[in-house]
Amino acid sequence: MSVHNNLKAIFFWFLLISSDTVAQLLLKLGALRVASSGDMFNYLLFLGYSVYALSFVAWMQILKTTRLSIALSAASLLYVTIAFASHFMLGEKITVQLTIGTMLISVGVFILGWSESKKKKDSEQQK
Repeated sequence: MSVHNNLKAIFFWFLLISSDTVAQLLLKLGALRVASSGDMFNYLLFLGYSVYALSFVAWMQILKTTRLSIALSAASLLYVTIAFASHFMLGEKITVQLTIGTMLISVGVFILGWSESKKKKDSEQQK
């Protein structure tokens, strides 16, 4: 994979994780506003779904170059980013169970990424 392709992949992963996290926060805030006002439409919901559209574009780009099993596993990092973003932005509590769960997700993604890069190196050496 060339440096250009690596940078492109990193860009789309960053875009996916950041846009999906922001979209989740906006939708949560929009839902809270709906619950308090009863008004089913507000700008936070509109913004949240708009940012989700950006996330969708990034996801489609990622799927073009990444095996689905690896992409879905790596996308589970969203559980980690959303948990911490909701803690810092919305004041939600981080429990011991949440911490352990996010650590297990992170370790799992690392193991999958490591095994995938090892497979690529092995196949490149055989060529």
